[in-house]
Amino acid sequence: MNMVQEAVVAQGISKLYNSVVALDSVSFTVRSGEVYVFIGPNGAGKSTLFNIIAGIMKPSSGSIKVLGGNPFDPSTRLKTSYLPATPPLYPWLTVMENVDFYASLYGFNKKTIRQEAKGLLEKLGVQELATKLSSKLSTGQMKLASIVLALAVEAELLILDEPTTALDPGMRRSVLDLLREKVLNRATILMATHLVDEAEGLANRVAIIDRGKLIADGGVEELKKLYAPPAVLVIKPSLEQVEKSSTVLKLRWENVYSYDGEVRVHTDDPDEDLPKAILILAEKGIRVLSISVVKPTLEDVFLKLTGRRLKE
Repeated sequence: MNMVQEAVVAQGISKLYNSVVALDSVSFTVRSGEVYVFIGPNGAGKSTLFNIIAGIMKPSSGSIKVLGGNPFDPSTRLKTSYLPATPPLYPWLTVMENVDFYASLYGFNKKTIRQEAKGLLEKLGVQELATKLSSKLSTGQMKLASIVLALAVEAELLILDEPTTALDPGMRRSVLDLLREKVLNRATILMATHLVDEAEGLANRVAIIDRGKLIADGGVEELKKLYAPPAVLVIKPSLEQVEKSSTVLKLRWENVYSYDGEVRVHTDDPDEDLPKAILILAEKGIRVLSISVVKPTLEDVFLKLTGRRLKE
């Protein structure tokens, strides 16, 4: 492959739907051979951005180069593979017939693509899907078949929108292993996810997007160093006392967040703050079921930057 140094260069990309701003002057660069992951909640603008990068939708303003060319140029699109959030399978075709159809549509060698797809299905342990009608697949099977469809093509740039949604943890790991193989074979991966463990385990660099704006990007550890605290207190009170606990702790600490039955407190000094938190809650009659000190995640970075969760 004759690879360009920069796989994607976006400058000031905006997209308006009537008066609604879906993307607001987004700029970033993806280097060839890296995994660049967008994290953000639903409605943040990730899918709109990916549709523009894949040459499906035109931006309202701004410029974008993909693999050194115009994303709307057919020669550029032949070097990319796009997996949208909604599986692009035709329901009246089997999985392998879908593979054949897309190979024919883009002028790829059908035999080569079919062989690659068969190998991917075997690696995932779901070779029986090959002859199944797409309309008969479960949500998870549909996602797996779509991943196989996207990865069977020898593309320079893989654009993957929430590729592991609807997969169980074991299958998610298998898919992420396949993506690592693709990187070793010199592919560039542009991916969107709201799963922080996925981003942390795969990304060379992460872009945080919220409400159409790119608010930060960089390496995982770089972002944590810039925006996350050294440590996080994770406090689990009884369920009915979660909000009360959060309110009480906010009187002492600035960055306190409650969700999923727990309260997270960002701290610079966990040794000092852990006993303080227990004492403050006890004084208010709040029973703590457990308290622990953990390392910050990208979720904590997002909380610090936006005051909100990734999954809202």
